[in-house]
Amino acid sequence: MTQIIPTALYSLFRSSVGGVICIFMLFLSFNAHAANHHKVSKKAPLAAQVMIKKSTKRKRVTLNGANKAYQQSDEQQEILAGSNPFRQRNVDELRITEGMHPQISTVQKNTMVTAKREVIANLMKQLGKPYRYGGMSPRTGFDCSGLVNYAYREHLKSALPRTANNMFHMSDEQAIKVEKQQLHSGDLVFFRTHSRRSGYADHVGVYLGDGEFIQAPRTGKDIQISRLDDDYWQDHYIGARRVLLPTAVR
Repeated sequence: MTQIIPTALYSLFRSSVGGVICIFMLFLSFNAHAANHHKVSKKAPLAAQVMIKKSTKRKRVTLNGANKAYQQSDEQQEILAGSNPFRQRNVDELRITEGMHPQISTVQKNTMVTAKREVIANLMKQLGKPYRYGGMSPRTGFDCSGLVNYAYREHLKSALPRTANNMFHMSDEQAIKVEKQQLHSGDLVFFRTHSRRSGYADHVGVYLGDGEFIQAPRTGKDIQISRLDDDYWQDHYIGARRVLLPTAVR
């Protein structure tokens, strides 16, 4: 009897400890399952996850596109900043001429060159003919402004004024002022030989180049070529005008 009681108590104790352990393991398993269930429940549905991923992707694409567009705009700004804002588009149609006009087409240039060549040729044909006051014809002779009118009349859209002073004061549409250092053949050179009025031109000639000009000087003299650097003409020189312009030549 004494031996049976301890044995029974030991068996009961072992079974109780085992039960406690089993209950404890079940408790731990239940807590772990609850925790996992809680975590899973926080996740959004699959459709929502897909939408979230898509929206995130769209945002990234949008930002990348914006960065690219910003970079492109920066590059365009750099190009524009380094370019000439006043640059002509049809550059091939523009030509820089010698003493005529800063930018003209090839057709205009050829027309002007031809006109200048023929004007100079007409003037040279009149060398040696007599001065005649009021004259405008090779048959009768020329005065200074008559000689200029005769040489240019076939090559300008509008006729030149009759007197030297009116030629000197032509509008900017008919003629442009030319500095003495920028004279070219075909330019008109003006002098004040008798008048005491400042800025009044009473004599005109046509510049030929190399410091020479052709003129009908005065009564008793023939049409001749003179030097612009002679003391007399330097003292009486008052300016020059260019009439062979792109808008004026026929």
